[in-house]
Amino acid sequence: MIRAINLGNNGESEIQPEGLQAHGLLDIWLELVDPTENELLAVSQVTQIPVNFLRLPKANDYIDLRLEEGYVIINFLVMQDVVSTKKGHPLILAFSKNFLVTVAQKEIQPIINNAKDRMSKPKVDPPSQVTYYILDEVVASHYVHIEKLENLTATIEEEVVEKTYPDTLKHIFRLKTNMISFNKILWYERGLIFNLHKCGDSCMAAKARNLFDTAHEDLTRQIDIVETYREILSDAINVHLSAISNKINLSIKALTIVIFYLTIVTTVTSFPNTVATFFGISQFGNTNIAIVSAAILVSIILPFVWLWKKKWLTSKRLEYQ
Repeated sequence: MIRAINLGNNGESEIQPEGLQAHGLLDIWLELVDPTENELLAVSQVTQIPVNFLRLPKANDYIDLRLEEGYVIINFLVMQDVVSTKKGHPLILAFSKNFLVTVAQKEIQPIINNAKDRMSKPKVDPPSQVTYYILDEVVASHYVHIEKLENLTATIEEEVVEKTYPDTLKHIFRLKTNMISFNKILWYERGLIFNLHKCGDSCMAAKARNLFDTAHEDLTRQIDIVETYREILSDAINVHLSAISNKINLSIKALTIVIFYLTIVTTVTSFPNTVATFFGISQFGNTNIAIVSAAILVSIILPFVWLWKKKWLTSKRLEYQ
């Protein structure tokens, strides 16, 4: 689908591919949503932009900037999920001094609509300034993912302090890997926006160039925040390992007490027979067989109950106690 948006009065109209030739490109925004190959070819012929530059990339992390003669092409990424899937939606923006072309999937339409709401109706918005509105909304959407990372990091901290689970370490390492990927994307996007300053006055107004500085600062702040969360997770790993080490030490101490207890029981029960054998006595004492049996049962049951309470007798423990 192709929408033509007048940058002067913000009027929108849907255009068929064959009607693009008769449509002017002065102060116009051509918005392509899930475009077909015929629509891409029609926009390419009108704008003189190679059609390969207008096709959405298949890679989920493709970010690129092309400063061509007379126009600029931006490949940006709108993150869909950072915590688990690391998926994103590609976004293409091609703008010159007179027109703007965007190619995107319908999933990121809310971000595009937010950019439209920021456009001014009384006066003409330059294509480069509308490009800033779109990219700024994409950068602002990163804060939603950063908030999720903050909540998840806080949950992991509480989990490590209160009770350590066997999968906690895997969870932390997986989240750190996702943060590295997210941080890499933020670095690429920040570098792209910084390189936009190389675009001269022929394609970008001075006001728009100053506006992009704000997006650059936001990305820098986001990179610092994500890096801080990564450091927190690194500290959580150390706390997790220390907690497990302390629990193992306490378990070994308790097990040592049990062994000491069993040693005393063994010594007491075997001492009469040892003395009798040493002195050649065939039978030592007249201890009732019931008392001997009870002592043996108690010496077996007590360690068994203690091990059962510690859940050391189960084949798979659900959590570290």
